[in-house]
Amino acid sequence: MTPKQRFISAMRFRQPDDKVAMMEIEFQIHDEYVGEPLVVGQAFQKLSRAEKDRALARNAEVMIMTAEKAGHDVIRDIGAYWEVSPGEPAMMWMADEADRLEQIRQVKKLAGDTYFLQCFPIGFIGIPSGDRFEAFFDQLFEDPHGLHAQLKERLEAGLQAQNRCLDAGADGVGTCTDVAFNTGTFLSPAQMDEFFFPYFNRWADQCKRDGLISIWHTDGNLTGILDRIVASGVTAIQCVDPLGAMDIAALKTQLDGSLALIGNMDCGLLQFGPPDAIDAAAKAITEPCKVGGGFALGGCNSIFKGIPAHHYQAFADARNKYGTYR
Repeated sequence: MTPKQRFISAMRFRQPDDKVAMMEIEFQIHDEYVGEPLVVGQAFQKLSRAEKDRALARNAEVMIMTAEKAGHDVIRDIGAYWEVSPGEPAMMWMADEADRLEQIRQVKKLAGDTYFLQCFPIGFIGIPSGDRFEAFFDQLFEDPHGLHAQLKERLEAGLQAQNRCLDAGADGVGTCTDVAFNTGTFLSPAQMDEFFFPYFNRWADQCKRDGLISIWHTDGNLTGILDRIVASGVTAIQCVDPLGAMDIAALKTQLDGSLALIGNMDCGLLQFGPPDAIDAAAKAITEPCKVGGGFALGGCNSIFKGIPAHHYQAFADARNKYGTYR
């Protein structure tokens, strides 16, 4: 089966006919892994229009080269600008939506239906950055009506952006919205019921009606809201954070058939190794989770700069060793 077929089978709780599916939420080490970086962020912004067009075409080639080498079934889009800390941009972003959509088109043009193209154009209420914490909670308690109006507007804008991504060639949709620390959600379950799930559930329900695979990435311990996640109808959660005491093998048994799981190799282990420890951890994740579909292997977070290429290759090789079905 093709990588796209494999991933769809896994997300629909059908066991793939060859090996376990594999997906990364973000892959930042193209340069180290295939010898050429993606042109994104500030480097992309400095280019002329003609240079940007050439970069988008070459980016698509590099993304496909990476998927072929690593065995990824999913290629994800490049997201909008965001900051990892005040004034510090994230590694992977493009400022203009037109360029982000064209990047999807370029990948689709080259890859056709070989890979599953995943976009993450929508956001919900999540953990605010440190410089916004006080203002956020002031609004939460003092102006909840105003906050609801903003969240409704964000949902509607996100659904429109999602449709534009799908029109450009994306196959599935998702949200990267962190809501939890290692000890639990940053809002209480009751507050999540008031400010998060009404909007998240509308999105997940729309995706379900449209027949779309929907993925939610969030770090942290989700134990206190697992019942709500299942009830939402979202297809899968990505991360299943081992640092947040999320046991993916136990969850696979508990939730099998109701919520697909994507993860959950500790990215710190991928960074520091050694390769034999990476192999052992991949085995411990893959073997109990692969049966019956409903699972895709991957890192628990971004494959970030600093993860050695040979460590990641040890992980990809372990997938082929322990994730086969025949």
